[in-house]
Amino acid sequence: MSVILMYHRVAAPATDPYGLAVHPDRFAAHVEELVRRGAVVPLEELVTGRQRGQIAVTFDDGYVDNATVAAPLLSSAGLPATWFITAGRLGGRRFWWDRLADALLGPGAPDSADVTLDGRDLWLDLHDPSARRIALRFLHRRLRPLPPDELERAVTDVVETLGSPERDDEADSTMTVDQLHGLADLPQQEVGAHTRTHLQLRDQTEELQRAEILGSVQDIAEVLGRPVRSFAYPFGSEGAVGALAPRLVAEAGCVLACSTSPGPVRRRSDRYLLPRLNVQDWDVDAFRTHLDTTLDQR
Repeated sequence: MSVILMYHRVAAPATDPYGLAVHPDRFAAHVEELVRRGAVVPLEELVTGRQRGQIAVTFDDGYVDNATVAAPLLSSAGLPATWFITAGRLGGRRFWWDRLADALLGPGAPDSADVTLDGRDLWLDLHDPSARRIALRFLHRRLRPLPPDELERAVTDVVETLGSPERDDEADSTMTVDQLHGLADLPQQEVGAHTRTHLQLRDQTEELQRAEILGSVQDIAEVLGRPVRSFAYPFGSEGAVGALAPRLVAEAGCVLACSTSPGPVRRRSDRYLLPRLNVQDWDVDAFRTHLDTTLDQR
């Protein structure tokens, strides 16, 4: 058994409703543990070699802290990593789910709201923090399957309906193109694709899936001047990927693709639907336990 670690952010946000952030101090402890084990290899080596006990490090989305905090720390420790970048969101942009969380969980949200989503009128109970988090989870599930333009319009409508001012905060924005170049130039750091808009691929048209997958691979290859050999599916449980996307990833020239389904990498694992361990904001003891448990699965 081997394991692919999946991170998203290394930061200490005031709120983290999606569980995407690992505190920088805890991440530094994770890095120390990985160095101590001496088992971290490049993602492609793990997939092609399938040697027991190997570990690969991956990051999804392309948040700015990946370039400013996580990548320098990994590189200085001599650890390889793969960074799956949402190509069309480069340039200091905020993801829709962060905008939605601000609108629902931030100060000034009303006690309730009437919103229209995908042609349906919905009433949201927002009377206390618990109700707001329930509403956030509900909207997130309803928004994820929408095509990109429709999704962005819907989020903007919700934010405007709630009367929440849009934050101009670089802390949870995406990295710039220059920062991506800096990350890619660090030793042993590979850049992969993660679609253009962070689209949930299943049930989208073939034309749209093709544009998102092949387009993002091409976009990043052009930006960096090098081939892109790996891909990760946004919202990538097997139920949200579908049958077409893995074939398009192979057509794009990638030799592997990561899902978000949990588990170890086995000899029989599909190289275009690789499972990963979703790393949470664990202290080093919990991190060690989750690693060992995953590696010991039969």
